[in-house]
Amino acid sequence: MSKESLPWPEIHRPKTAENLVGNSRSIQELRRWILSWRNNIPRKRGALLIGPPGVGKTAAVGALANDLNMELVEFNASDKRNKSSIEKQVWRAATQQTIDGRRRLLLLDEVDGLSGTSDRGGIGAIKKILDLAVHPIVMTANNPKSRKLKRLRKKSLVLHFKPIEAEDMLIVLDRIASAHEGEINKGTIKRILENSEGDLRAAISDLETVMKAGSVVGMNDVSPRNVRRDVEDTLRRLFMSTDTKSARRVVSQGDVNYDDLLLWLEENLHLHLRKKHELEAGLDAVSNADLFLGRIMRDQEWKLLSYVYDFLSAGMATSRTETPFRRVEYSRPSWPLMVWKGNRSQKKYSDILSRVSNLSRVSTRRVMKTHGEAISTILKRNPKLAKEFSEWLNVKSTNIRKMANRH
Repeated sequence: MSKESLPWPEIHRPKTAENLVGNSRSIQELRRWILSWRNNIPRKRGALLIGPPGVGKTAAVGALANDLNMELVEFNASDKRNKSSIEKQVWRAATQQTIDGRRRLLLLDEVDGLSGTSDRGGIGAIKKILDLAVHPIVMTANNPKSRKLKRLRKKSLVLHFKPIEAEDMLIVLDRIASAHEGEINKGTIKRILENSEGDLRAAISDLETVMKAGSVVGMNDVSPRNVRRDVEDTLRRLFMSTDTKSARRVVSQGDVNYDDLLLWLEENLHLHLRKKHELEAGLDAVSNADLFLGRIMRDQEWKLLSYVYDFLSAGMATSRTETPFRRVEYSRPSWPLMVWKGNRSQKKYSDILSRVSNLSRVSTRRVMKTHGEAISTILKRNPKLAKEFSEWLNVKSTNIRKMANRH
């Protein structure tokens, strides 16, 4: 995957601690703890970073590993979930020396995500490894109240990460916006900061969305962050489900309506259903859900809604038969954005026709058939005249060129 195709939170992930914002005290404590390993193995061989998503826990570990020239070995807790996997993979990395003699830094992401029968013994396995590790082990968790963390807290340096302050996030967003040479108004930036609730990764994702819209996006085009967080959490727990009962429970408990869930699944199911037959089954489930929704809207047969939820829940759970669950970055549904952009483009085109109609004293329908084609022909022969047309009609020259390309 090329760098350009990566989500902006990944492209702009801090490479050094100098680029980190917020939680400076916890980051400094983490740095001191890692450096203490150069003298002797400390009493607590693990560090547990606790805080909500997007506040720099994982980013801090990666940046410090780069600064201290350490080999970073990451284990997503969702990938290495059960006791045998943790004992085999994590134990090997935690107890064996590196080939080049460098210090190694282990990252176990989202340890509070260990749950269910398939994860049985996972926390206990991590606890045993903490007694034997010859390299520092950093763990992250989102939920400070998780009972799973109780046993890990006793053996770890516990550091709390708080939501990023708006002033710090503004510095990062301004830097990213400048890097992409985009135009975005202050009102939209303010709305992004308000919606993010201190989640910098979420704020960067929203910035990417509005800047890729192709123009200056208004405040109302940024959806509330808590809505997206609910959707992403529902998707993650849904694809973690291995049976239809738990999948139905996830969808039932999630604060997501069926329309949004269908769109998000359509956009992201390929990230979890990697095999051809899995993807076909997942798409069939989404298609059937969409088909039943169409019948409900046409005939007002709301008793069919239960089938929609079955396709969106049980259909997803039974589709993933081989691909192991892994944590991924979800994308917002793209086709509503495409529709929105198309509507904006159509509005700009209509505005130009209306201006020509007022100047020429003829209907917009006639302008579309005659004047529009004439303007297009002129600009194709002499593109430089776009500036004169834009000044005459008081519209942007880029919109004039787009109009010319429609004919």
